[in-house]
Amino acid sequence: MKESMIKLKHGFGLAIRIIITVGIAALIIWKYDFLKNLDIKAIIDSSSSQLIAIGSVLAIYLLKGITFVIPASVLYIAVGLALDTWKAMIVNVVGVLLEFSISYLLGVILGGQFVNKKLRSVKNGEKLLSVYDKYENLGIVLTRIAIFPIDLNSVFLGSMRTPFLKYLGLSLLGIAPRLVLYTVLGNKIYDLIPYKYLLPAVLALVIGGLIAWTISYAVKSVRKEKLAGMSPYTPLCEEKRSVILETDMGPDCDDAGALAIMLCYLKKYDIKLLGICNTTSNPYANGCIRAICEYYGFEDVYIGMHSGISILPDNSAYNRQIVKKYCKYENSACASVSNKEFYSTLLKDAPDKSVTVISIGMLTNIAAALNEDSLLFNKKVHSIVAMAGKFPDGEEFNITTDPISFANVLEKFRNLIVFSGYETGKSIKTGFSSEEESNPVFDAYRLHCKDKIPCKCPSFDLTAVQYAFEGNSTFYSLSKPVEIAADMNGRITSKKNKNQNRYYITKTAKDGEIEEYLNDMLLRKPAVITPGTEDLTDESTDTV
Repeated sequence: MKESMIKLKHGFGLAIRIIITVGIAALIIWKYDFLKNLDIKAIIDSSSSQLIAIGSVLAIYLLKGITFVIPASVLYIAVGLALDTWKAMIVNVVGVLLEFSISYLLGVILGGQFVNKKLRSVKNGEKLLSVYDKYENLGIVLTRIAIFPIDLNSVFLGSMRTPFLKYLGLSLLGIAPRLVLYTVLGNKIYDLIPYKYLLPAVLALVIGGLIAWTISYAVKSVRKEKLAGMSPYTPLCEEKRSVILETDMGPDCDDAGALAIMLCYLKKYDIKLLGICNTTSNPYANGCIRAICEYYGFEDVYIGMHSGISILPDNSAYNRQIVKKYCKYENSACASVSNKEFYSTLLKDAPDKSVTVISIGMLTNIAAALNEDSLLFNKKVHSIVAMAGKFPDGEEFNITTDPISFANVLEKFRNLIVFSGYETGKSIKTGFSSEEESNPVFDAYRLHCKDKIPCKCPSFDLTAVQYAFEGNSTFYSLSKPVEIAADMNGRITSKKNKNQNRYYITKTAKDGEIEEYLNDMLLRKPAVITPGTEDLTDESTDTV
């Protein structure tokens, strides 16, 4: 059904383009004698008021800034063709400034998410973004010098709220060589080539452009039909990007389970773990993370920790006890770097678009990294897969704990985000059905469940990790692209919007099937098991 609708839509679009192309070509042939005697320069020269003619030219520039379809070089040459060189130069400069201003305003209105999505769908869009990531202010000049789409470029800069006067000045500096060249060229063309010879060439270019436009649409339509139904997210099992994990280890036990299956996936697919960042203020969470990593054979994992306002400093039933049992040196096990140092260190040498961040806690650290250096983060991070939100709308702990950071990530992260919502993992119960050989993951579940066996809990975080590695499968698929908003209380709303690159997971299998798969992963033993032997009983509170 979906493929049929796509084919129908593309067929209709192709028919419209064929009608337009044939119609304009027929009109040109029908009115060729009239056009042949239409001398633009002569009309302006004989006009009683050049102000009216110049006003019309400026109106065309404004129209160009909104529609994107009028070729800039043709407009510069046409003005140079019709007016004296210096007068044409002034008109073109004023027109370009008007064009830049209206396109910039359009970008401000449309917003960053819409424009970023659109840019990635056009030729050279990714190259344009990479130039800005690499060169920042110089990028504005370079993209004006290069043959990038001028108006789409301006819309992007407006959507990113580039300071307006700086934007105008750098844009004019970059466009100046091309503008001067084409204006002078237009003025000389009229003297060198008679209008009666120039007109057929221009009309041939118009018809040729329309034919190319129609053929290009047909080719893209076929390509899109082949891609219909494919997921926009490429899972880690298919593309080996490096991984960073964000976790609020402690408030519940599924963080321990999610970390365990992530380490299993890393080994299975031979994927690099860059580091793990603790989103809470509980330092014993760092030691718990380290204990689980060491149990699965991951030594010397780089661990970061939230710094700033206190978040969940002592809300854990197991962190301190696991550190005491499994970490030989308790203080060193808890040591970590700040979240800012964590991201700047890990991302600076990473290849572009080579990292997926899996977030199973608050988005506080990610927001801080984006605030610190959004260019670096957007340049290096391919995607975020996050356990956050309740879809299509509702409240969820990871967002209500820090709704401001959630909103910042939505606004400042330009690339793909996939959410595993509260509703996905709530009814999937994973954990341990019987007493297991002592290990930090089992101990986390047992302590969280107050020593009750079986010890099973909802799988909020495990589903996010599973999707990050396996993507669309027999277990999950993705929603349509959605626009997401959150109020100050952390309640989110979502609505379909094809111009967004935010999605949420939907289940395609029964809960029992997913439970069986995840529980099997939790029961897998690492190659080397070196648990401690201390008693877990600890009457002290987990207070930092």
